[in-house]
Amino acid sequence: MSTRRVPTRAWVGLALLVGLGLASWLSARVFPEALASTCPLGTDPTHPDRTVCELAFGGLWVSLAVGLVAGALSTVLGLGVAMVARAAGGTVEHQLLRAVDAVFALPDVLVVMVLQLAGQSMLDAGHAGGLGPFGLMVVSLALVGWAGPARMFRNRLATLEGQEFIAASRALGAGRWHLLRVHLWPALRPFVLAVFLSRLPTAILTESTVSFFGIARMEPMSLGRYLGTSYAALIYEGGARVVLPAWGLLVLLVLGASLASQALGAGTRRA
Repeated sequence: MSTRRVPTRAWVGLALLVGLGLASWLSARVFPEALASTCPLGTDPTHPDRTVCELAFGGLWVSLAVGLVAGALSTVLGLGVAMVARAAGGTVEHQLLRAVDAVFALPDVLVVMVLQLAGQSMLDAGHAGGLGPFGLMVVSLALVGWAGPARMFRNRLATLEGQEFIAASRALGAGRWHLLRVHLWPALRPFVLAVFLSRLPTAILTESTVSFFGIARMEPMSLGRYLGTSYAALIYEGGARVVLPAWGLLVLLVLGASLASQALGAGTRRA
């Protein structure tokens, strides 16, 4: 896909993600004193030693990083399964697709909760293989998130392989690797980006939900974990100033990822 064909909505979404993520990371990791000394929202009554800006805006990059890494891992796993299925064909492809459908039918949030509880027990026992809370969350999200991309990539590959130029290339003696490298991958690349971005809001919302209920122990705190620990501020006068900014930032993150993925996805469907 050329740069000219990228829809305006996709640029808006990507700019929102990059701008928010970069500003959050810089302010939290490089200039933390700025959020502590200039926050107009004051301190959080449930965390008296931290300002609302440190906890809410400083946690945005953590949520975005989890979504990006988990989305990328899910996309790579899904693409790998789809390519194996198409390469094998026949009964192997059929059985792989049945397994994909079975995993896709599982409720994401519930499965991630179970994986988090099991993983944290291993973490406490020192048997987590070096994974910390961040890695544990990424692996949990990837394990439940690869099935959707696998089904989409398999269908896309099947459609591309049915094109006339692929049949012509096969007739001229092109091998599977040549077809993948020269014809299929260039046509599939924009779709891979769209699928990756489509996983982003799902991963962010799932992590936020699991962390909100106190099951995940994300450190530094993500937006979801902060919301789960600060909602009690609503019982204080003016508590909305503590809770609403984090909710707003979470909505902006999901909106940016959704705008980019929907715009790019529509473009690849028209291509």
